[in-house]
Amino acid sequence: MTISLGNQVLERRGLPIDTLPLVSVVTPAYNRAGYLKETIESVLNQDYPRIEYIVLDDGSTDNTREVLERYTGRLIWETHPNMGEHRTVNKGWSMAHGEIVVVVNSDDLLLPGAVSAAVAFMQAHPDILVAYPDWEIIGPNSEAIRHIHVPEYDYLYMLERHSCTVGPGAFIRRKAFELAGMRDTAFRYVADFEYWLRLGMYGKFARIPMTLATFRMHPDSASASQKGTAMADEHIRLMQKVYSYPDLPPQAHKLRRQAFHSAHLWAALSCGPARGAELGHYLKALLYYPSNLGLVFTILALVIHLIIPTPLWTLLRSGWHFTCSASARPRRFVRKIKIIGIRT
Repeated sequence: MTISLGNQVLERRGLPIDTLPLVSVVTPAYNRAGYLKETIESVLNQDYPRIEYIVLDDGSTDNTREVLERYTGRLIWETHPNMGEHRTVNKGWSMAHGEIVVVVNSDDLLLPGAVSAAVAFMQAHPDILVAYPDWEIIGPNSEAIRHIHVPEYDYLYMLERHSCTVGPGAFIRRKAFELAGMRDTAFRYVADFEYWLRLGMYGKFARIPMTLATFRMHPDSASASQKGTAMADEHIRLMQKVYSYPDLPPQAHKLRRQAFHSAHLWAALSCGPARGAELGHYLKALLYYPSNLGLVFTILALVIHLIIPTPLWTLLRSGWHFTCSASARPRRFVRKIKIIGIRT
C-alpha cells in the first residue's frame, strides 16, 4: 500500500470538499529555525484539501520568527514567551477547529499524502479515537536512518512494557479533548506517553499500516541531549499517576508489578552519567520482578563498574572479551550487558 492511496480513497467516494473533515496540524517551535522551513513545507504540500495549520513560536531566540513571517497568509502563526513544549501544544489544541488534530514537531516531517491517508483510515474506522502510523527515523540532513514498524495497539502491553506504541504522526479526533483533557504539563519528558495512557482508557486506538511520518535525530534533539535523573524520575511518576486513575481498567491493576518493573528499567536507562541513580532503579526493578536473572548480572556488573577505577574496569572488560572468545555463552552475556545499558 502506498501513501497516495489515501487521497484516491477519498476521491472514489466522490465527497464534496466541504464535507471532508477539517484537519488541524499543530507545530510547536522552539529554536529549530534550521529545520522549520522543511517542516512547514511538508505540511503545506499535503494533497488533502482541508488543512488548518497552526505554528506556535515558543519564545525562540533564533530566527524562527523570520521564517514564520515568510508564510504569513498561508498558515496561522503566533509567538509567545517561552512556556515549554507541552503548554504550547495545549495552546495549539485549544486554537484548533479541526475534527481531527495532529502534532508535527518543528524538526520533523509529514510524508507526502499523510493527511489524506489518515483521514481515509479514520473515516473507514469511525470508532477509532487515535490512528497512528509507521514512521522513519531521519538524520540532520533528512537522510533515512531506520524504518520503525510500530506494533498493533494493545493498551495493556503498552502499560506492562512501559512502551509508548504511539509515535509521531498520530491523528486524534477532537472529542479526545472532551474525554481526557490535554497534556499534563507537570511532565516535561513523558507528557505524550502519559497522555496516550490516559486517553487510552476512553477509546480505541489503531495502527495505520503505512509509513506517514518521521522523527529527526540530531545533536540538539531532546532524546539525544536530555537524559538524566529528572527524566528517569518522570518515568516513575508517570506510573504512579497512571495507577491513581479512577477509570484504569481492572486488568491493568493486575499488571502493576510488571508495569513498575519496566518503568524502573527505562528509568535506569535514562539516568545518563548518574551511575548511582541507575543502580538504584535497577535494584528497584529487581524488587518488583526478582525472577529476572539477567537483571541480577546487570546489577553485579554495574556494582563492579562503580567500585573499581575506570581504567581497571576497561582492562578487566578487555580481558573478559579475550578469555570468553572460545565460549558463546559469555559472549552473549557481554552483548546483553551492552544492550541493556551498562556504559563503558
